Amino acid sequence: MKTPLLYSGLELDRSHRLRRDADLAELTRRPGARFAPYWRGLQLVAGTPATAAVWLDRDRMKSLIDPTQAPCLLLGEDAAGPLLALDISAIPGGEDGPDLGLGQWVTLRAVGGRLPAPEAALLAYARGMLIWRERTRFCCVCGTPVTIADAGHSAKCANPACAALHYPRTDPAIIMLVTDTQGRALLGRQPVWAPGMYSCLAGFVEPGETLEEAVAREVWEEAGIRVISATYVANQPWPFPSSLMVGFTALAEGGEPNPDRHEIEDARWFTREQVDSFGEREAPGPDGLFLPSRDSISRFLIEKWRNDPEPA
Repeated sequence: MKTPLLYSGLELDRSHRLRRDADLAELTRRPGARFAPYWRGLQLVAGTPATAAVWLDRDRMKSLIDPTQAPCLLLGEDAAGPLLALDISAIPGGEDGPDLGLGQWVTLRAVGGRLPAPEAALLAYARGMLIWRERTRFCCVCGTPVTIADAGHSAKCANPACAALHYPRTDPAIIMLVTDTQGRALLGRQPVWAPGMYSCLAGFVEPGETLEEAVAREVWEEAGIRVISATYVANQPWPFPSSLMVGFTALAEGGEPNPDRHEIEDARWFTREQVDSFGEREAPGPDGLFLPSRDSISRFLIEKWRNDPEPA
């Protein structure tokens, strides 16, 4: 299924039937096995600027680390063989990562928008899964170490009296472009963001509420604005570390924003003309303001509103 949002639209066969009963060690030994390496939050890409993800064949990977002795998981298969993600964080390296002579170690957010969409989606998938593996070493029910199953896609408590199953988590979060009857958009900023960046309001869905209820609650809590209606637009995988961003447009009653200073430093209504003057992080607009990066669903929602001749 085609989608304009980065990190989505992955067409890889995730090989559910294979991974269910797979011997992960055997998969790493197959002649066509290739590995996407991950090192302390960084991933390996080729080109300056980045143009492609770097994959290591089994011989090159084995010269670095034994795949059976490091967090490893099956991403899926293509015609050449299994594709695996491998955390090689145990290998020493400086700030720029271990020198493999094959590319540069980068954060996915820094290069995602420059990579081909299928590769950005595949690296996002690998990143999200390996972060889950890194954080899932003990049973959250009884504290016993877990054993990994399903070629890296599930974990089971090793305590027979507990035997709880654990699966990769995805935290649903809503993100919304709120407009009023005057056609203005409500944008805010968090104090931890780079000075001058304004974006859509967002927040995590809480137990016992629908997505639309979460939209209304978050807008009220963060900006003191009442939402009349909310309409689903699109969603985006966001493995930073484990979210699914569910995008909405929302219509508000209007009124002056009253931001919650604990989470939101500022929230304002902006006209299209004002937003048109915003720049990018590398080149802010005349007032020093800029929009979120183009790899984000927040930017997608803002651009959709900017190009829509009618108020939402």
